[in-house]
Amino acid sequence: MIKIPVIKISYDKLLSRLGYFKAKTKIDRKMFCMINEILNFSQKFIIPSVAINFENIINIDNEIVFKNGYKIKSFNVSTLLKNSFGAYGVVVTIGKSLERKRNDFLINKKIFDALILDAVGSVATEEVIKLVYAQIYDCEKEKKNILTKRYSPGYGDWFLEQNMEFVNWVGAEKIGVSLNEHYQMNPEKSVSAIIGVEKLEM
Repeated sequence: MIKIPVIKISYDKLLSRLGYFKAKTKIDRKMFCMINEILNFSQKFIIPSVAINFENIINIDNEIVFKNGYKIKSFNVSTLLKNSFGAYGVVVTIGKSLERKRNDFLINKKIFDALILDAVGSVATEEVIKLVYAQIYDCEKEKKNILTKRYSPGYGDWFLEQNMEFVNWVGAEKIGVSLNEHYQMNPEKSVSAIIGVEKLEM
């Protein structure tokens, strides 16, 4: 069972997301305090959730066919999963609270605050899916299995349009994640990905 701890975003990771590099960029005390204040303020709006599904693979060619009949048509994903006997579908989100607060800042012309909050949301979402991956990794390692890297719809030839069927397969509605007519995820700060499982060669 996946357990997501309280997500704490580090100042350095936030700076990196904003395009600053610690070794190259000097930030004065005033700017440091402003960013840090918003960072600390934002933590309470990060409410992570995860939906996960595992299915055995019965055939891989130019598409992946799962035991339950679900298919992914993608050469890139087929290549990724070529040695996999099964795969996890994962959807994570940090919820809508931070997104709503960011939008409030925009309405009130607090552009800097909104920018920082948006960056916090992006970092937090990435941290959540990294934690999920790490827990799946530990679980499969005990079974003498290894994982592929994760891969998301919208990359390569796994076109974004296929994300609709993918998130439905994962069961993303259980955590309140959906897609609009343009295949954008709602809440915005959500990520979907597939992770292959392979037998560890002894």
